[in-house]
Amino acid sequence: MGLFDFLKRKRMPATIEDAMASQAVDFVNAFSSPRAPIDASKLDYSEDSLHLVDKVLQDFHQRQAQLPDDLHFLASAYVFETARRHFGGRYLRGDQDNPFVLVIGEPDFRVGVLVMAKVKGRVANGLEDSIPYFYAGIAPLVDRRANATLV
Repeated sequence: MGLFDFLKRKRMPATIEDAMASQAVDFVNAFSSPRAPIDASKLDYSEDSLHLVDKVLQDFHQRQAQLPDDLHFLASAYVFETARRHFGGRYLRGDQDNPFVLVIGEPDFRVGVLVMAKVKGRVANGLEDSIPYFYAGIAPLVDRRANATLV
């Protein structure tokens, strides 16, 4: 290893959108081994693919296991990017429970989507915090051009 090899490392993404997209890819790659609990080839950013994310989170819930911070972020990024690919939007900084918020519809309306606490809640609370059910709540708000926050 040369003295300046550290300079060749992957550069930090230029925007929050680039960073979130990169983290979503990392989520897919995390399940690309043949022994993975879900089929990464089906993680195609479709609404249906969120059932696979939900399955991963359900496994943690059933085992009453803590969701590792890195997996929490990667799963959140995948859900965020699924929504952003379908509805557009940009990321803003949030609060402690939701460090990032996807804001859809600007400038005509603002739907804020708070994924990170929902992902954590899915592990803690089980099916009452279903990711597919949560995601299904976005389209009606966008269709109505609502000013709303989806928690």
